[in-house]
Amino acid sequence: MSELITYKCELKDGIHARPAGHIERLCNSFQAEVCWKNIRTGLEGRAKSALSLVATDTLFNDDCEITITGADAAQAASKLAALLNKLPQFEVTTNEETQAPAGYLPRSLRETQPNYIQGSRISGGVAIARPLVTQALTFDDIMARAPMQTHPAAQEKQSLKTGIGILKQAKLDALESKVGVEHDIIQAHLSIITDTAFQSAIIHFIDNGENNWRAVVLAAMDFCEILNRSSSKYIKERTLDVLDITVQLLTTLYGENALPPSGLQLTAPSIIFADSLTPSKFLSIDKQLLAGMVLSATGQTSHTAILARSLGIPTLTDIPFTALDLDPQQEMIIDGDPGILIIAPNNQVLRYYRNEMAVQKTMQQQMLANVHQPAATADGHPVEIAANIASFEEADAAFEMGAEGIGLFRTEMSFMDRETPPDYAELSDLYTRVVLRAEGKPVIFRTFDIGGDKPVDYLQLGEEENPFLGYRAVRTYPRYRDLFAMQMKAILSASAVGNAKIMIPMIASVEEVLWCREVLESVKQSLRDESLPFNDAISLGVMLEVPSVIFAIPEIAEHVDFFSVGSNDLTQYFFAADRGNTQVSSVYDNFAPSFLRALQQAIDEVHRAGKWIGLCGELGASKDFLPLLAGMGFDELSMSSSAIPGVKHALRELNFAQCQQLAQNTLALTRSSNVKTALKIRR
Repeated sequence: MSELITYKCELKDGIHARPAGHIERLCNSFQAEVCWKNIRTGLEGRAKSALSLVATDTLFNDDCEITITGADAAQAASKLAALLNKLPQFEVTTNEETQAPAGYLPRSLRETQPNYIQGSRISGGVAIARPLVTQALTFDDIMARAPMQTHPAAQEKQSLKTGIGILKQAKLDALESKVGVEHDIIQAHLSIITDTAFQSAIIHFIDNGENNWRAVVLAAMDFCEILNRSSSKYIKERTLDVLDITVQLLTTLYGENALPPSGLQLTAPSIIFADSLTPSKFLSIDKQLLAGMVLSATGQTSHTAILARSLGIPTLTDIPFTALDLDPQQEMIIDGDPGILIIAPNNQVLRYYRNEMAVQKTMQQQMLANVHQPAATADGHPVEIAANIASFEEADAAFEMGAEGIGLFRTEMSFMDRETPPDYAELSDLYTRVVLRAEGKPVIFRTFDIGGDKPVDYLQLGEEENPFLGYRAVRTYPRYRDLFAMQMKAILSASAVGNAKIMIPMIASVEEVLWCREVLESVKQSLRDESLPFNDAISLGVMLEVPSVIFAIPEIAEHVDFFSVGSNDLTQYFFAADRGNTQVSSVYDNFAPSFLRALQQAIDEVHRAGKWIGLCGELGASKDFLPLLAGMGFDELSMSSSAIPGVKHALRELNFAQCQQLAQNTLALTRSSNVKTALKIRR
């Protein structure tokens, strides 16, 4: 049996490691063979291999043909077609930073005419330190260290299997404790380690008489050669990840001393100069001593660049430092805003930048020193600032950054990337640990929001023409009542030790609220029957993301304690515009006066009912929107942990009466452009 899928790539960065990993994992769950052909390049690859997929050089708007052959081809084709439609929702922006114009210098520095070299900004900020030059390990360097001894092929293959297993387990263990960017990069590296095409290539070289060392390097070099032929810089930069895994696999197979130490041992604050750094080498560096980096051959979208931005390490590229006479005893300066490296700065330049760093440090210290103070405007109007999280580790980080609660715990993450659902013991333990860590602060658990952009295979929700408007979140609960009730029980058990709250996603009517309330009361009774403790007065709230709720707030408010606006979904449902579809991105408009007036109506209706309302979408972290959101009357804003110190600091500089006037004036406007202008004037 054979099936054919025609596909036009809608991903801005093409089929790179992350989407290839999603495709690989799905295809490997079927017996059918899946062949991917890029019509533009003529290149073909096995969809069961992420590296093979990436090597097809599939870029934005490329047309592809995917042939599925085998007994379960029809089922595989159906699942794959659905996944391809959802891929834009999985994309993570690389957050390249906007650079000041080339050659720009602060006005007070222009007269000093410092000796500087123009580069390109990877990560902003200022660094002053002495240089430390390190040589990047190349495949030629690695091959030169290859041992001469070769064991029988069967022995080499067994050693390879064992080594891959050890490295795979190490990555799986690391995934449990990492979040955000580091988690994504480890996941990408895991897909390389387990890639069937990569492993087959290594075995091919072993069968031709090579030992593991040479076989691994030759296979990696072949894949890197294919990646380097891509016309996409993003895909070319994945060669550094293949090199990284090559080094890790060889040290697993041959011992830590088989290659030069991957880490850099810093003894003083330093600016590292290198052609490139692998992600693993970067992560091994003591960040307390890493002032900045100049990476001459590293692109904006490399994983090391993404890590540098996430950790705020000033970093430049496009500077051929090998031609420079770097004095290891001479301090140098990175100024990330204009993307410049200042060589041998004079005393006046050093004074300027040290003063700038002192000012920035003071501001940062002020924000952090006050981060645990209550969030309020300068005239005392409180706005609770909470965090969006998905794990216990994120909860810990959130409270360290001054979160006044957890405004959104995305519980569905515990249900994903597994073959069976979690059980009561697992969820109860997780929720209880988070509530205890909150030390009395509120923790809002959003019940599992599965479907749409978050499919879970074991629930067998089926394929839909438009899953975002279909069978997802609360709409699935009647079918999976036992699973929903079990999660309710786990949250209730956690409520016995702290301030747990329950929030239901995708509510569209009062009938859905009544059904959820009925299940909640039933679970409470079962806990009473078991003599298990819980908070009988636990708060129940709903996500306000379906526009129909705006017109049903009075009747819904009779049965719930709070509302929380999911601004991302509410915006796309309000405008009937998929936020992941670039062709309608201009329609998805948070600045539209009609959308803002709908928000204001919701806020007013909730307050008239005597309940509180929060916001847990991307708008909550926007300092541009902050005066408007405060003035409109939101009681709570929930955001990523890293945004909390800055938002609390910005809130303290606002006057609530002025914010209310801004909101009143803004809601009277008729064009998005006018709203943007008003907010810029306020800013």
